[in-house]
Amino acid sequence: MIDHNEHNYKPWLAAALDLGSNSFHVTIVDTRKHPYRVLFRYGEKVQLGAGLNADNQLSAKAVERGLVCIRDMAKRMAQVAPQNRYVVATNTLRVAHNRATFVAPAEAILQTNIRVVSGDEEAELIYRGVMDEIKTLAVAADPKLVIDIGGGSTEIIWGDDSPQVLNSFSMGCVAFSAQFFPQRLISAAALDQAIDATKGILAERKQDYTQQPWQVCIGSSGTVKALAALSEQTEHGLPMLTAASMHDVRTQIMQFASLDEVRLPYLRPDRGEVLPAGFAIMQGVMETFDLQKVYFSTGALREGVIASITR
Repeated sequence: MIDHNEHNYKPWLAAALDLGSNSFHVTIVDTRKHPYRVLFRYGEKVQLGAGLNADNQLSAKAVERGLVCIRDMAKRMAQVAPQNRYVVATNTLRVAHNRATFVAPAEAILQTNIRVVSGDEEAELIYRGVMDEIKTLAVAADPKLVIDIGGGSTEIIWGDDSPQVLNSFSMGCVAFSAQFFPQRLISAAALDQAIDATKGILAERKQDYTQQPWQVCIGSSGTVKALAALSEQTEHGLPMLTAASMHDVRTQIMQFASLDEVRLPYLRPDRGEVLPAGFAIMQGVMETFDLQKVYFSTGALREGVIASITR
């Protein structure tokens, strides 16, 4: 048992750990100053969502992959007091019927509770994380559409100073990779099917957003980060992707025959295998809402968690 009063804990440190369907990410901050200072960011691909079967049961292998990463994350948070570790879990653990097989041992390792957030809660935290990250930029005051493409779900939020319309959609780069590239083969037909599926999923809630005005669209996920990096464009101090650059990315993706081969400049090797599915979701979102330009912000779920505890 860890003694929560051990002298090596630094009480001014706080950590936000995001247990996503594709990757686990931790951010550690110094809370002594306002705004807080980021000291450390780290992410590791786990693909917990790939271990879900058709009955929403997590496989033993996926659970073990996740726990291996949790042990590593616990070491990285060694100087953060357990009561200052804020752990949130998203879509995979939200839907897994046997999530306790992962959550219980993970909580024991981390010595803190894991909060499994609802889709709306996830969307709100993402929005607040983006707002906190862009607060000094000119676009901060504009009504905005925020998009976060995760491994198991995609959150789309419209808001101004605060989130007003929040939805979490059951589509993500890990889930779509398994659904539309089951043999790990890349084809134009598979990409188009994934794009059409995205548009179909969004169709029911499209009016929630098209009835609202927005002046800027911001993406906040690893998928948008990768697509913006491949676009090599910036504006208003933010990386961005455009309708034209998305066409170029599609051309680059179609050079490869399988998910295992996807290697591109500025793209982390472990991001390649989920890029086609992530691209298809982003393309479907852009076509649904007629988006010509999407900016990228590093603010996301973890930053939203930290903002909520340091305000």
